Amino acid sequence: MELTCALLHPDETIVKKLQAWAEDIPFLRLCGSYTHSLEALKDYYGSEIDVYVVGIAPVAPDEIGGMDFSRMLSSHTRVIFVAPTGSHAAECFRLDALDYLVEKDLSFALFFQAINKAMRWFAAKKPEATPRPTTPEKDDLPEKVIYLRSDSRILRLELEKLDYVESCGDYVKIYTRDEARPLLVLYTMKHMEEKLPSSSFVRIHRSYIVRLRALSAIGNDQVYIGPKELPIGNAYRDRLKAFLSALPLL
Repeated sequence: MELTCALLHPDETIVKKLQAWAEDIPFLRLCGSYTHSLEALKDYYGSEIDVYVVGIAPVAPDEIGGMDFSRMLSSHTRVIFVAPTGSHAAECFRLDALDYLVEKDLSFALFFQAINKAMRWFAAKKPEATPRPTTPEKDDLPEKVIYLRSDSRILRLELEKLDYVESCGDYVKIYTRDEARPLLVLYTMKHMEEKLPSSSFVRIHRSYIVRLRALSAIGNDQVYIGPKELPIGNAYRDRLKAFLSALPLL
């Protein structure tokens, strides 16, 4: 699934920053970047934009302000506002804003979270998928459980609770959302790659495998699972981009 996006902000520096971030998100197609609202509005009527990032800032008398601009967009387009302070937040959410970002706090992680929110909104609007075949392939199965041997025990692990796997010599550490300490098991990373369903897990580094739905944000060189930051290895960067492009982030 791909989202179309356009940017409007009177500050060219902010527009360039947002543009660079938008181009780094593989499921986002940037259709236009503008500093003048009338030019943006002219192009808008000739295309279908899913997400419009709109700045709120003082404008020239012959320009349209960000909130007035958003009122001219169709109900299909979801708006993410960018403002210098939080003072306009209440009014913007009354306009059914998808998100509201404050300029001094702007970061790729916050921008990605706002776009991810748009992805979830549009994914929920899609018609229900065709029913699964009665004998699905392994990778089409929903996330369930795996069984791991640890010392003299066989442990049952629900995959939806697994956040990531870290290499530790001849062992791996398995981090889950319910346990403060990782589970240490005598497996190789190659074995874990083969054991975990490739539709839900991706290797991002020689030392890390992550579950896609556990990710809270993705940067240029790292991913985030809550406050935990994990590096993206150069050899695995294209694999991660392909993985994200092939699946909607839910």
